[in-house]
Amino acid sequence: MRLKLDPWPAEFDSPLAIEEGASVSRQVDATVESAQWAAIPSTNAGAACCFVDGVRRVEARVLGEKDGVLVHGLLGSLAAGFVRAADGVAQFGEVHVSRYLILGKGEAQSMELRIGSQSLPFDAYATEHNSPDGVLAELQSLMRMAEARIAEQLATQDACVFVDGLSYRATGRFDVIGVIKRILEPYLQPAEFALVETLKKAERTPLFRIIDGTYERYSCFLRLADPRPFEHPLAGVVRIEIGAAVGIERAQALAALAAGMLPRFASSPMRDPRAPQNLLPVGALEQEMRRRMGDTILIRRAIEKRLHEQRDW
Repeated sequence: MRLKLDPWPAEFDSPLAIEEGASVSRQVDATVESAQWAAIPSTNAGAACCFVDGVRRVEARVLGEKDGVLVHGLLGSLAAGFVRAADGVAQFGEVHVSRYLILGKGEAQSMELRIGSQSLPFDAYATEHNSPDGVLAELQSLMRMAEARIAEQLATQDACVFVDGLSYRATGRFDVIGVIKRILEPYLQPAEFALVETLKKAERTPLFRIIDGTYERYSCFLRLADPRPFEHPLAGVVRIEIGAAVGIERAQALAALAAGMLPRFASSPMRDPRAPQNLLPVGALEQEMRRRMGDTILIRRAIEKRLHEQRDW
């Protein structure tokens, strides 16, 4: 058996997570752009573009009790923002930081911390889910909605908006391109998916339509960088998504734009362990957003102090 390297470090989830025997689990139309299944080279380098991303962080998990029932919750911070790249210069745009006290069983309660002279409010957010995973999923959803609001606003100003990760459903009618770093399922039949391994830098597969009753979108696989000889042939591949509501002609134009632009922003292993899929503007934005969310140790100490003050004697 000849082995190939998965280039991401072991502490990260693998960018290729297709399970053995995985089959196409959704209805997919692979003929929407072309009946000939062959690689499509880049023809459009584009101009200005924006990269939207968000990060979240659990500051502390909490437990409460209401009428004898355990209530799960967390105090979480999130940030969402964008980088605008134009004329060889990249600049941070607005970065929005929000904090929430999320409680299960429909309970709502806010909390305000003091760190030195600064006030740090955590807004109340209630959910019917009552498990550690359930309240964490709500924090993830709040982050995705914050990303969507920024992407929608930018889509009315700039022709090229990329959202890191799965594109939120609310952006489906806008010119927004979701960039998915990890390949979790093939979507295509084996004979069609085989094309993905043969793609060269800046080439993409034809668009295929993912038919979903709640969120239909066009998608394709795109290679950011050629793999090194010892790496797996799917290394350096991302998948993009575009809401089907924009129409096939606009989706083709956006896919061509992505193929022309994204390889220019591919990261290198020297700068990012998730290279090349974690794009340079996105990696820089993630660092800036985490900095603006504040020091996690100071926030944790403030939470402990606040809870200590509330204890029953």
